[in-house]
Parts: sequence; C-alpha cells; structure tokens
Amino acid sequence: MLKKQYVEREYKYKKIYQQIKKQILSGSYRPLEKLPSKRQLADQLGVSTNSVVVALDQLLAEGYIYSVERKGYFVENITPYVADEEEIKPLPKHLKETHAPFLNAISLSHMSTNMDLFPSKEWIKCEQKALRTFQHELSFMSHRQGPFEVRQTLAQYIGFNRGVRCEPEQIIIHSSSQALISQLLELCCNNKSIALENPGYARYYELIQQQGWTIHTVPLDDSGFCIEAIQTKNVGLLYTTPSHQFPTGIIMPVSRRFELLNWASEKEGRYIIEDDYDSEFKYGTNNIPSLQSLDHNHRTIYTGTFSKTLFPGIRISYMVLPPKLLEIYRKRFAYLLPPCNTLNLYTLHYFIKDGYYQKHLNRMAHHFEMIRKRLLKELKQTFQNHIDIFDVPAGLHFLVRIKTRRSYEEIAIRARKMNIQLFNLKRFYLNEIKEPNDERGFIIGFASLKEEEIKEAVQRLFTTTKG
Repeated sequence: MLKKQYVEREYKYKKIYQQIKKQILSGSYRPLEKLPSKRQLADQLGVSTNSVVVALDQLLAEGYIYSVERKGYFVENITPYVADEEEIKPLPKHLKETHAPFLNAISLSHMSTNMDLFPSKEWIKCEQKALRTFQHELSFMSHRQGPFEVRQTLAQYIGFNRGVRCEPEQIIIHSSSQALISQLLELCCNNKSIALENPGYARYYELIQQQGWTIHTVPLDDSGFCIEAIQTKNVGLLYTTPSHQFPTGIIMPVSRRFELLNWASEKEGRYIIEDDYDSEFKYGTNNIPSLQSLDHNHRTIYTGTFSKTLFPGIRISYMVLPPKLLEIYRKRFAYLLPPCNTLNLYTLHYFIKDGYYQKHLNRMAHHFEMIRKRLLKELKQTFQNHIDIFDVPAGLHFLVRIKTRRSYEEIAIRARKMNIQLFNLKRFYLNEIKEPNDERGFIIGFASLKEEEIKEAVQRLFTTTKG
C-alpha cells in the first residue's frame, strides 16, 4: 500500500513539473513573470501543496525558475534554443548496429581465447585477497603508472621468465597496447619516422599514420626484420615482434637481434619497440630471451600484454621504458590519471605471486600444444597438397597459404555464411605485396578452439576456400 502511494505521489509531481516546464518553454509564462502561489497552483491542478512544492523545487534546481524571499517564484530569462527541427532526428541507418549472436560459430581468430579453461575460482580467490589486503589503497587513486606493488611483481616475473632487466619504476601499465604506442609516439617525437614490419599490425599502422609520422614498411626474410631496408633511412623508431613475428610467426635469431641493437646504438635518439605479445607459448623448446635482455645500451622499449595468457577482456598491457624516456614520460604525462581497473591489478598481483599464473600458463601451454598438433594434422589430411603450412612451434597462431582461385572478398562472404571467423593475410599488408594468383594466405588462430571442434573447423575452412 505504501509503495502504491509513493508511486502515485511521484507520478503527480512529475506531471506538474512537466506541465509548468512546457508552459515556460512555450511562452505561456513570460521571462521574469511571477508564478501563481503554491496554494493557487495546487487548487488549479487539483493536487496537494506538497506535490507542487516538489515540482517547483525541481524546476528551481534545473534553472527554469528562481525564487525571491517572501515574494514567490519567478520565470527565469531563458535563452531560446534554436533547433533544426522540432522532433529529434533518429540515428542514421548506416550508424545503427545489428547485434547478431555468434551461434554455432567456430573461431580461427588470433585474438580470441577459450574462457572455459580460465581458472575463475583462483582469480576470485585472489580478488577477495586483494580487497582485504589493499582496502585502504583502493579508496584512493593509484599511481598513474599502476600500483607499485603490482609493478614490482611484474618486474620480477618478466625478469625471471623473459630476462627483462628493469626496476618497477620503469613499468607503465595501461588498459590498451594501442594507447601505450600512442604515448611512445609523443615521447619520441624528435624524429617522427618509424620502421614497421610488413606484413604486420595494421592497427598500429593506422594509428601511427594518423599521428602524422613517416612510416617505412620493411620486408621480412627468413630471419624476420630486414635491417638493410632502413640503413640509409632517417628512422628514429623501429617496431618489431622478434619472438614470434606477427603475423608470419618467424622467430628472430640472435644474430639479427644484434644487428637491430647495433643499428639503435649507432645514433642518439634511436629506439626499438619490442612487442612480446605471446612469447609465453613455445612448443618443444624453452622460451627465447627477450631482445631487451640483450640490450646494454638502454635502447629497447619492451611491451607485453595479458590478453593472450589470461583473456582479451582483462585489458592489461604494459611497457618498460629506458631511463631517459622514463624521465620524459614523467614530465610529459604528469597530468594523467591511472587508466586501469586497480582491483584487477591487485588481483593480478596475487595471481602471479601465489603461483596461479605460472600454473595456468603451464596448463595452457600443454593444452595449446595438443590442439595445435591435432589441427595441423587435420589440415594436412583435408587439404593434402593444396595447403602450405608455416609451422613455427610458438605462439597461438600460424600462417597458411591455401591454393584457391577465389578472391579474399569471395572467401570472406563464404566464411560468414559458413559461420567461421577467419582472418586473411591481406589485411596485414601495410602496403601491397604481390601474391600468386592461385594462393591466399590466412592467419589460423587456435586459442579458442575446442578439441571436438577441430574437424568441423577444418571442414568449414576447406568448404569456404575451395574453388
């Protein structure tokens, strides 16, 4: 009964508020005109004085009226709003989104993962521990680079597993790798010229191009980045994925790594961005030390992410800055607020420290190796001599070239019909690369594939590309 009375009172007040507001905006009440008294309004509208008072208070708060002590309420002199049309225009059709659930779909995306394998209970346990332990810290804004305890744990982890030599102070944590790259472009702006691997990250290419930088696209050979291509160029930054080149999968040998480091040391202000996006996963060999671990001249900017090892929605990436760039960063971005969910960061801190992360990595590496082997076997059996597989035992994707006369556009249309998520190699060409007329390249991601989906995935891929 009480709830019903409250709803009726709420409805009456809103009706009175809307009616008076409409009269003010339509000119029925002129600017600076005195409104009828509360009692008069209540009598006119057939409501209680209390309902009128609530409505007037709302109009007063929004600036439609003002009050003068012992005189009453008056209409504000409101600036007329000139609108194009009386009615609000609907959102244009080309901007509308159509949400279609990905039902019965199979993903060969390099960006997705299998959430069924994520240790949710352990993560929640660490989150609860973080809430208890860091309750005080969570009530304040954390350091703009991320909480010190988290950076300390991360420094220890990448030092032990990737050989990265750094102090916690050198680590910048962000929710987006793209945002970190964008910040780097602002730090290294003396020579706005950068070298990118081709094929490579098209998203970074677009980002860097929009920032007004000169981009030199560099071809790859069997060892990865061809340093000869930029020896005569005035390049200040070099971006590379040496531990598992994206998208080809090439692992850069130590000799080529030394060539890159020598190039960086030849001239003041040169830096290498090392993107170590999925180096945690190697099959049949130990992890290869990072490029940064070989660099004694502080010319390598190391970047990493937890999107591959945990899940894309975690949104935690980081970079390790050399001391000179860290000094510039602190001055340039002193105004920034922390961009990450602090509770997630403290949760990650315990997830690593309590051993759950390494245990998860070991389990995932074993799982991915099994999925990868079965997928390779199925591809070879189904496609026979119509496929070339670039089998690099690392990461969460590999490159294939399929013999087909169909265009990339045709295959994309067929893939949607076959309900298979598929990324072609052409989208990662930063500028045109000539391909054979009877071959098409694809990035085959297997992180989200389930064992029972492998046969069906390969069959859909075969049907999509055949012809």
